[in-house]
Amino acid sequence: MTCDPFEAEPEGDPAMRILLSKLPRPWIVDEKKDDGYTALHLAALNNHVEVAELLARIGKADLDLQNVNLQTALHLAVERQHTQIVRLLVREGANVNVADKDGDTPLHEALRHHTLSQLRQLQDVRDVGRLLMGLGTQGQDKKSSSFIACFLAAHGADLELKNKKGQTPLDLCPDPNLCKTLTNCHKNKESHDIEPTVPSATIDECLVCSDGKREMLFSPCGHVTCCNVCAPRVKKCLICRANVVSRSKIEECVVCSDRKAGVLFRPCGHMCACESCATLMKKCVQCRAQIQHMVPLSVCCGGGGTISEVKADAEEEPTPLISNTVPSEAILMNNGSRDTSNSDIQKLQQQLQDIKEQTMCPVCLDRLKNMIFLCGHGTCQMCGDRMSECPICRKAVDKRILLY
Repeated sequence: MTCDPFEAEPEGDPAMRILLSKLPRPWIVDEKKDDGYTALHLAALNNHVEVAELLARIGKADLDLQNVNLQTALHLAVERQHTQIVRLLVREGANVNVADKDGDTPLHEALRHHTLSQLRQLQDVRDVGRLLMGLGTQGQDKKSSSFIACFLAAHGADLELKNKKGQTPLDLCPDPNLCKTLTNCHKNKESHDIEPTVPSATIDECLVCSDGKREMLFSPCGHVTCCNVCAPRVKKCLICRANVVSRSKIEECVVCSDRKAGVLFRPCGHMCACESCATLMKKCVQCRAQIQHMVPLSVCCGGGGTISEVKADAEEEPTPLISNTVPSEAILMNNGSRDTSNSDIQKLQQQLQDIKEQTMCPVCLDRLKNMIFLCGHGTCQMCGDRMSECPICRKAVDKRILLY
């Protein structure tokens, strides 16, 4: 008796397996509806991964059948960004270069979705320049579509195949960095996994109880090893064995309030911004200390990653007008009065520093405020274009006004 390779499938699959094994006529699996959709088309369209897997492996469904629009199941999976279905179909041998009625291959569809997801996030015509330079926002849709495109290119998708408008897949992608990556994937026949990189279960789970998620940052080592419940019992870091002086819970990003903080700033040791917002900063938004290195959460958890260095501008710190070592008492002049010019200069310097802090962007602490919201608060244009909520009062950003 042979072992069923699907013995460990989730609940609900046995019924589908029985139906496929009892079919009197196997060709029914590929039977089309009036619109040309087969069972595999519908599974791909609705992201039914287990059903699609059973149809492909047990039912031996034809993976390249086309509907009335000449779309294969792979076309539909790419269009809906169903990454697991895309991976399954490609690895089961689906043809990645089948064209639909418009001549578009699945790679055309992936890159068109990638570009459209960028355009939806652009709220000002000035951002078109950033789009063309490949500096658009890194939304989840954009990530999924770019990973799918690289996965297809690495598995034989033709980069030169033109649709009925005479466009190759690369013609639909204005991002030069992604075009270069696609070319390398196609040439080397290798790519990263189709799913966006996320911490694995072993990196994410608490090292003490294995039930909760890691959410406590240890100082001064900067490692994240356990959950909020187990942290008070840990006296030494479980990764580096350094004594734990203080513990702080990793909260949401103080800038966007949308994602969890995921970058450790050095040397201050704060983790208060997500990866997307941290790329804009040169000073810690919590303590305003200069950032020298940014450590991703994966490294703090003991996994892999790249620690990036932050280079400060040469003109960022102004040269002091006077020496910091000023006598505590004012100098006594010949007429008997005391020279207070040094203290006056110090006051002016302090006022100048206060004015500078008031006019600097509260997010990146690097550029001047040149954009305000209807709530009255402001940021620089680069940071403001990415905000859906005001970083100060958390009101929704309905309109952005540039200052000249």
